[in-house]
Amino acid sequence: MALVPGMDVQGMQFAFAQADTDIEAARLLVLNAAALRESDQPYIKQAAMAKLKCAQVAQDVASKAVEWMGGVGFTKEYPCEKFYRDAKIGSIYEGTSNIHLQTIAKLIKSEYGY
Repeated sequence: MALVPGMDVQGMQFAFAQADTDIEAARLLVLNAAALRESDQPYIKQAAMAKLKCAQVAQDVASKAVEWMGGVGFTKEYPCEKFYRDAKIGSIYEGTSNIHLQTIAKLIKSEYGY
């Protein structure tokens, strides 16, 4: 028996692989922004990108985890429902996605002289 239910089903393996890839990509955006900040380089655009992507990935992966759990995914017996709630509120109190997009767009515009 697999430690993770469904892990021996190829379709689920692909879904888990995609979720893990998305999480890793978001993590690398955070590390890049932090490295820029540590080296006293401009980092605001990269930080906004990281916050935007992390909020999106957290919501997406948490939502998929609830789906993967089926009906019990929304029960308090398993942590999936809390992860989903936390991901949703995180996107609100960390700043809305539109604010991050606006910051990124403004910095891209100035970067290219507009």
